[in-house]
Amino acid sequence: MPSHKDSGGSPEAALRESEARFRAFVNASTDMVYRMSPDWSEIRELDGRGFVENVDASRRSWIADYIFPDDQPHVRAAIDAAIRNKRKFEVEHRVWRVDGSVGWTLSRAVPLFDERGEIAEWFGAASDVTERREMQDALARMTSELDRQKRSYEGLISATPDLIYAFDKDYHFTFANRALLTMWGRTLEESIGKRLIEVGYEPWHAEMHEREIDQVIATKKGIRGEVGFPHATLGWRTYDYIFMPMLNDAGEVESIAGTTRDITDIKRAEEHLRLLVNELNHRVKNTLATIHSIASQTFRGDAASPQARVAFEGRLIALSDVHTVLTRTNWEGANLREIVAQALSPFDDGTTDNRLTIAGPDKSLRPQVSLAIAMALHELASNAVKYGAWSNATGRVEVRWTIDAGQLHLEWAEKDGPSVAAPLHRGFGTRLLQRGLARELDGEVNLDYRETGLVCTIDMMVEEPA
Repeated sequence: MPSHKDSGGSPEAALRESEARFRAFVNASTDMVYRMSPDWSEIRELDGRGFVENVDASRRSWIADYIFPDDQPHVRAAIDAAIRNKRKFEVEHRVWRVDGSVGWTLSRAVPLFDERGEIAEWFGAASDVTERREMQDALARMTSELDRQKRSYEGLISATPDLIYAFDKDYHFTFANRALLTMWGRTLEESIGKRLIEVGYEPWHAEMHEREIDQVIATKKGIRGEVGFPHATLGWRTYDYIFMPMLNDAGEVESIAGTTRDITDIKRAEEHLRLLVNELNHRVKNTLATIHSIASQTFRGDAASPQARVAFEGRLIALSDVHTVLTRTNWEGANLREIVAQALSPFDDGTTDNRLTIAGPDKSLRPQVSLAIAMALHELASNAVKYGAWSNATGRVEVRWTIDAGQLHLEWAEKDGPSVAAPLHRGFGTRLLQRGLARELDGEVNLDYRETGLVCTIDMMVEEPA
């Protein structure tokens, strides 16, 4: 331990000796140097070297004058520990510099002891470490930001359902995200450093990707493909993938990064759309053929007749109405009750609630059957308005159907209308019902011209729409 002996027993002599030793200490050091009282209550002398303000006479307010406020508590704690243990004081802290700015110092002080072993005073030196601390703080901020970005990227990579991975140039996996590990049913430790075939790829599949990796390395260009692969829990899936080169500073391929997206649902949707388009083309052709038939029959030999044009327009409207019903169900079929109501709605004069009865179980019909029944009901309703039950004020129409073991029996019955007799000539409506409808439905259609009113029955097998 450095000692401070009494020269000749005189306090003045001891003080002169202490000052002389401090002068020597100042001359030997390039750092800031200072003398402190035994209890650090006052600073006796300070050579600030232009970094901090000099002290030529004792100052008791040195902590407030020199130490940055936020650092004062831990400086005091270090002082208390050094005094209590009679050991070296050492702490890094901020100070107020001569120009009023904040700087950093590494401050160290050693106690000097008298003959009784008590602390007589402290000699200290302080180094300017501002630049180092600023660099450390900048590095800490940069490290913190990098850690934040790393956590953000890792969170993003872990959260995405896409497969993200990387290979070295020898086809070994160097990274695999959570989605890929889930697809394999493996842990990261079981996967890193493994080749494709070692994590469960079929030989043809592994060889294909290895050829693609070679191509990416040779061309330094990305490559894209599509392949099927079994998922550990979801079964066979279809994937779209991209391999991209990762270049070093010299422009050489260092590794290969890859992303893969599950496009199974997209491919299924595309296939469904293709089938829908083909079905739509087929239905449009059938519809055009129906319109051609309606036009040919309506205008045959009577093209200029206003009644013919009205009949033609009515039939097209009926066709359009049932198309509306089918569109609501994406042309997958239509409910028979809705088809009946829609086909007869144009004939509602405000009194049909009392003059029309519709009764029967719900049943979904195929689009082609729905169109045929709607056209048939339109013809029957048109005939009822012109000649049948709806041509007077009292006539009624009942539309009822039953389904038994897949057999549909639908009956149109007119009552309380004018007396009915079978027509001498069959018009288009009659031919549409007896021939066209029966052919479209692959069933049997009968027209019974009873004196009390027309009765039309339709019998056919029905099945659920595809």
